[in-house]
Amino acid sequence: MSTAAEAQPAPPSNVLTGNVLTGCEYPVIGVTAVILGAFISSLNTRITTFGLADIRGGLGLGFDEGSWLITAFGAAQMIVTPAAAWMSTVLSTRRVMLWTGAVFTVASVLPPYTSDYNTLIVLQGIRGLAVGAFIPAALGFVLRSLQPQWWIWGIAAYGFRFVFSQNIAGALEGWYSESGNWQWIFWQNAVLTPLMMAMVWIAMPRRAIDRVLLARTDWAGVIYAGFGFGMIYAGLDQGNRLDWLNSGVVCGLLLGGALLIVAFFIREARAEFPLIHLPVLTQRAVFMAALLISLYGFGSTASSFVVPDFLTRIQGLRDLQIGDVLNWIALPQLFLVPLVAVLLRWIDARLMLLIGFSMISFGSWLNTGLTHDWAGPDFLPSQCVEAIGLAFGITALVTYAVAHITPPQAAAIAATIQIARLLGAEIGSAGIQTFVRVREQTYSNLIGLHVQSGAAKVVGAAAQLATPFDARQTAHTDPALQGVRVLAGLVQREAYVLAYIDAFWLITWVLLLGVVSLLVLRAPPPNPMTPPRIKFPR
Repeated sequence: MSTAAEAQPAPPSNVLTGNVLTGCEYPVIGVTAVILGAFISSLNTRITTFGLADIRGGLGLGFDEGSWLITAFGAAQMIVTPAAAWMSTVLSTRRVMLWTGAVFTVASVLPPYTSDYNTLIVLQGIRGLAVGAFIPAALGFVLRSLQPQWWIWGIAAYGFRFVFSQNIAGALEGWYSESGNWQWIFWQNAVLTPLMMAMVWIAMPRRAIDRVLLARTDWAGVIYAGFGFGMIYAGLDQGNRLDWLNSGVVCGLLLGGALLIVAFFIREARAEFPLIHLPVLTQRAVFMAALLISLYGFGSTASSFVVPDFLTRIQGLRDLQIGDVLNWIALPQLFLVPLVAVLLRWIDARLMLLIGFSMISFGSWLNTGLTHDWAGPDFLPSQCVEAIGLAFGITALVTYAVAHITPPQAAAIAATIQIARLLGAEIGSAGIQTFVRVREQTYSNLIGLHVQSGAAKVVGAAAQLATPFDARQTAHTDPALQGVRVLAGLVQREAYVLAYIDAFWLITWVLLLGVVSLLVLRAPPPNPMTPPRIKFPR
C-alpha cells in the first residue's frame, strides 16, 4: 500500500544546485529585483563614463584624477566577480543583494559631498565592490526561481538590461547635465537600489547560511582571482591614457595581475575544494561561450564608443543630442528582445547567434562610408541594424551558455561568463580608443605631408580661412595665424574621420571572426525551455 509521500510527485530539479526550486513566494517580483540590480550595475558603469566631464567639473578634478574614478569603480567590480556567484550560493541571494544593496546606496549618496580625492577613490571602490555582486547573482536566481518553461523570458530580461542600459545612459546623463543636476549620476542609485531591495525583501525566501560550503570556500583562490583580474582590468583601463608599456604603472598592473592569475590556476589545480574547477574551462562549449561573449562585448562596447566620440569630436554634439542617436539602439530592445525569446523556443540558438553577429558586423560596415558631414540621422540605418544584432546576439548567447550548465559546474560557468563579458568589454573600449588615437596620428602625418609650408595652394587656403578673422582683428590676434590654425584643425578633423572608418572596419572583422567561430559550436543538450525545431546545419 503506497503512502501519501510516495504518491507525491518529485519536486522539479534546480539546474544550479541540484536541489528543488527555491521557495520564492513571488518569483516574478524576485526575478524583477535581480534584473533591476543587473541593470543598475550596467547603467552605473556606462553613465559614469558619459558623465565624467560633469563629475570632474562638479568636484574640481583634473583629467588624470577623473580617469581613476572610472578605473577604481570598474576594477572593484572585477575583484568581486569571481566569488560573487559562489557567495550567493553560500550566503543566499537574499543576503547578498540586501547587504550589498545597502552599502551601495549609502556609498552612492556621499560622492557629491566629498572634497577629498582619496576619500572619493575609496567610495568608488566600495561602490564597485557592492554593485559587482548584482550581475553574477542575477542569472542563477532566475534559473532557481522560475519553472524551466519560463527560463527563456528570464534570460531575455537578463540580456535586455545589458543592451538597454548601455545605450540609454547617454540620454539619461545628458538630461542630468542639461538640467544642472550632475549629482544624480550618483543619487539615482539612492532611488533605484532601495526599490530593488524592497522587492528582494518581499519575494526572496530566508535561508540559513550553508556553513559547510562556507568552510570549504577557497579564500586563497578568491583573493588570487579577484585581485588578479582586477589589476588586469585597471591596467587595460589606464593603458591608452598612460601609453601602455611605456608606463611603469600599466606594466606593473598587467604583470602583477598576470602573476596572480597564474598563482590562481596553480592553486585551483591543487585545492581540495577549488573555487573554479579547471577542467570545466577546457570544455569546448564553455570555452567557446566565453570567447563569443568576449567578442560580443568587444563589438558592442567598441561601437558604443566610436559613434559618440565621432559626434562629440567632429560635430560638437552634447550628451543629450548623442543620447538621441543611441536611443535608436536602446528603445527597439523593448520589442526585439521579446521577439527573440519567442523565436528561441523554436530556433537553434546557434542560428540566432549567426544572425546577431552578422547584423552587428553589417551595421558597423554601413558606417565605413563615414564623412565629416555625417550627423545623427546618418547613423539611423546602422543603428537600427545593430539594434537587431545586439538583441539577437546577447539573448542567444546566454541561452546557449545556460543550456550547458550542470549543477557541479554552475559556479565556474557563471564566474567565467561574467569575467569574459567584463574583460571583453574593457578590451573593446581600451583597444578601440588606442586604435583610433594611433590611426589619427598616422593619418595626420600622411595628410600633413601634402600640406607644405609656402606652397601656393596652402598659402591660398590659409589666406581664405583667415578672411573671417580680418573683421575682428585685435592687437593680440593675427588673422594669418588664425587661418593656419583653422587649416591645421581641418587636417586633424579629416585624420580623425579616416581613423573612425578604420575602427568600423576593425569592429566588422572582429564580429565576422565571431561568425566563423560559430562553425565549431556543438549542438546544445536537450533544452527544458522547449527543444528547438529549426536546427543549425551540420
